[in-house]
Amino acid sequence: MSWNLVVATGWRLERLCMEELYRIGDIVGRKVEEVWFTGFDGLLTAKVEGDSVEFVKMLIEVVNSGYYIPRYVLRATPIMVVVKTDLDEVQRAAGELAERLIEPNETFKIELKKRGVKFDRTSVIEYVAKAVNRKVDLTKPDKVVWIEMFPSRTGVSVIRESENFSLMRARSAR
Repeated sequence: MSWNLVVATGWRLERLCMEELYRIGDIVGRKVEEVWFTGFDGLLTAKVEGDSVEFVKMLIEVVNSGYYIPRYVLRATPIMVVVKTDLDEVQRAAGELAERLIEPNETFKIELKKRGVKFDRTSVIEYVAKAVNRKVDLTKPDKVVWIEMFPSRTGVSVIRESENFSLMRARSAR
């Protein structure tokens, strides 16, 4: 199972969200290859064709244009790398992505979503941050090191805040 998108929906709406995700793939012209239940209410992972960051940008464009407004996809986060849920592996993946995608003059923050893992939130963030040799800005960072942590696998991305789809943010912007 190799996923590159984490999708949040309402509780017990996972099946409808899956169907909507396939429909969104058709609308934006990028195939949604597969969708998986995570075992956590309201949370799915998916494998989309090509670059998941581009997929999310196209979703945002479609929603902003008013062409299609999702009912069940509440949040869609692109994932660049999936590693074993091991702090050293997560730190290494985040450090490599940050080195490549965060310019030396840019700032960052770490956004951690963890489910079913016993790691302390602050400890994980501090440990991963050691691998990112850039200045921290918690209010207006240039980039976000986004970590989606599950019991066995963890997804990591380095994105702009605007490259993470949120239906609530899209609705308030309209």
